[in-house]
Amino acid sequence: MYVKQVFSIWRLLKGIWAGVVAVTAYATLVFYLFSYQNWHFLSFPISITTILGTALSLLLGFRTNSAYDRWWEARKCWGEIVNDSRTLVRQAAAFIVDVDQKEKDAVVSNIAHLQIAWCYALANSLRKTQVLVYADLHLNTQEHEYVSAQDNIPNAILNLIQFKLAGLHDAGKIQTLLYQNMDNTLQRLCDAMGKCERIKNTIFPTQYSFFVHLVIVIFTLVLPMGLVESIGRIAIPITFTISFLFFYVEWISYIMQSPFEDGPNDIPMTSLSRNIEINLLQLIGADKIPEKILPKNGVVM
Repeated sequence: MYVKQVFSIWRLLKGIWAGVVAVTAYATLVFYLFSYQNWHFLSFPISITTILGTALSLLLGFRTNSAYDRWWEARKCWGEIVNDSRTLVRQAAAFIVDVDQKEKDAVVSNIAHLQIAWCYALANSLRKTQVLVYADLHLNTQEHEYVSAQDNIPNAILNLIQFKLAGLHDAGKIQTLLYQNMDNTLQRLCDAMGKCERIKNTIFPTQYSFFVHLVIVIFTLVLPMGLVESIGRIAIPITFTISFLFFYVEWISYIMQSPFEDGPNDIPMTSLSRNIEINLLQLIGADKIPEKILPKNGVVM
């Protein structure tokens, strides 16, 4: 997730200011026509506004919950990736036997670097950016050539890890039962990748989003008509406040429904991948450990 710690007023209004300003101007026009031009037919019973507002609240609440469920599922997937990445390297360090320490360290180091490369590659592929940024730092020439020729680079990196473990098992350097445990870890990593790809490639129903937005527009048009007779010019700031709240909640649900779009409220996959990189390099005793990615302008990448 990209987590904003402090929202500026501009960022708060950026996605909704046009609608709020238009509704406020409309409310001002309704007040003027009702009060000074005697267009009393513009006054609606407040009960109509109340019923419409209640229905809108239910629809908007359901939409926001649905969007949050997508975001939270994506965050849980990356939580699983963090745990299983650590588990894979710990298993490699503990389960590989019948080799001298130097060879074992090289094999475990190779698995750790492949896993780090996989995390970065997955994050970049979900954001539709250059997939091998950061990942290429952990691949040798042969590995780089192999994965670059594949359509799904993260899946290709998992294949490299699988080939490495299968070779160790066939050589008798990993017991069958322990190899199955490591294979289960790889399967969980593949499952997490599939879940992320499903969220990325499944579009939130546009018909429902459009319907909710349409109801918000209708409600904000009816609202000043239901208020102008009873509270007069106060209907203008009241309309501004209520329309702002509804538009803002809709905007929140809109940006949360796509957690892999490289926006300020996305899952912080780059930061999580860097934390995985630090953890795994420390597990294998690497000399150079990168720094953590710190928030920039209140946003964690």
